[in-house]
Amino acid sequence: MFQRHLISSLLAAFAIFAASSLAQAACCPPACATPCATSCAPATRTITTYEWVPETYTTTKTSYRTESHNETYTAYRTECVPETRTITKHVTKSVPVWSEQVVTTYKMVPTMETRTTMKQVVSYSQVTECVTKTKKRMHWETECVPAKSFSLCKKNDCCDPCPKMKTKKKLVCTTECYQVPVTKCVKHVSCVPCTTTVCVNKCVPCTSTVKVCTHKCVTECVNETITVNVSKCVPYQATRCVTKCVPVCENVTCTRMVCKPVCKVVACEPTCCTPTCGCDACCVDHCKKARFSFCRKSKCCNTCSSCGSCSSCN
Repeated sequence: MFQRHLISSLLAAFAIFAASSLAQAACCPPACATPCATSCAPATRTITTYEWVPETYTTTKTSYRTESHNETYTAYRTECVPETRTITKHVTKSVPVWSEQVVTTYKMVPTMETRTTMKQVVSYSQVTECVTKTKKRMHWETECVPAKSFSLCKKNDCCDPCPKMKTKKKLVCTTECYQVPVTKCVKHVSCVPCTTTVCVNKCVPCTSTVKVCTHKCVTECVNETITVNVSKCVPYQATRCVTKCVPVCENVTCTRMVCKPVCKVVACEPTCCTPTCGCDACCVDHCKKARFSFCRKSKCCNTCSSCGSCSSCN
């Protein structure tokens, strides 16, 4: 916002100075109506104008740049460290124990015994039985069935139809039962007691004392030294690359446009050189016509070579 106001004020000042330059040019009187008898040298004058001139200046600018540098920090890692420990564990052992026990054993002793057994006796006999048998027989039978066509009774003039019968033979199957004598041989089994002498093995108990070995479980506490790996967090120094934004002040050369007054020598129209041209009157009349308040201060009137400076403008 401040730059916009600055640019606007500079443009306004430039416009004012340009207008003053044009006014100074307009204030100068034209050549006299009466031509001079002798030729005049070309006339020049110095004017001041304001122009935008590039100006170089040095200033300080702060910028940020990325820098990488190494830094040392403390990191932690997990390591397995061997450690010796003493532990107590329970061990179960099987210990043999001898003892005397009374043991009963059985022996097989052969013994002769008299036993009564049943003996099977087989006999055969002839038996006659009557067996019922069936027999199929076929014969023809006659029956009366109504015929398909029928006629009305003309004698009685009745409306009921009188069916006409016909004879039809039919084959009929009949079954007859009759008795037939059959002789067959029948087997008879009978049990007869029989006395025999047999040899039988009997179990006889025998008692004896023997030594028996039994095993007994005994628990013992045993101390044992073992080596275990223990995880521990170990610190160590590590290096890492870190990027940071660092402010940097540096001198830079910039160019800006500055409105400055510039003196220039410009050529103007020659004025009358004779004193009869009425330089003072001409200048005064021209200044009055122009009506510029700064005409006398800026000495806009041309100086005649013969009459000197215009007294009216001074």
